[in-house]
Amino acid sequence: MPDFRTNEPIAIILAAGCSSRMGATKPLVEIEGVPLLLHAARCFQEAGIKEIIVVTGFDSDNVGKLASLHGIRPIFNKDYQKGMFSSICAGLRAVSSNCDSAFILPVDIPFVLPSTVVKLKNAIKDKPIVIPRYEKVSGHPPIIHSALFSLVERWNGKNGLRGFFGHRQADIEYLEVDDYNILSDIDTEADLRELLLKRAELRS
Repeated sequence: MPDFRTNEPIAIILAAGCSSRMGATKPLVEIEGVPLLLHAARCFQEAGIKEIIVVTGFDSDNVGKLASLHGIRPIFNKDYQKGMFSSICAGLRAVSSNCDSAFILPVDIPFVLPSTVVKLKNAIKDKPIVIPRYEKVSGHPPIIHSALFSLVERWNGKNGLRGFFGHRQADIEYLEVDDYNILSDIDTEADLRELLLKRAELRS
């Protein structure tokens, strides 16, 4: 059986969308005084992930400038209007050759715990895809071994990465984690308010 344990993972943060429902450039929206992009990057940085890529599209100059100031490598996806899967492929094409695996995280899921990232990295052994679950619901970020990168990039089926996963169930391990943040995405201002209230309740 192949051993998919990984030593050099990379993180790919997807931040190319038009943020139409938010009404502002989502990666630059500040939560507790910190831009969303930096919150998303922090979970990887604190987990010891050395290389982080952000895939930009809409408002790429400003998002890329913020990323570069904080040691995050911006990659522009010229096809970003085709949807998130095009950004996933752009990110995978940009990874260095010594990268063993990649985390995929949309920028609007910004509060994943670093401990979850570490658990996912350590869980890759017998299967090349590990997906976190909270109370049996799948979330982000999945981690994908480099053995599958080219297959992801060639996938042209429906539903993007979710569709790819649906056709590769035999390659997937699901990891239960005690981290509701893997499901907490921010699409609208209402989502943001709800998330801030939940964070405040957890602190009290």
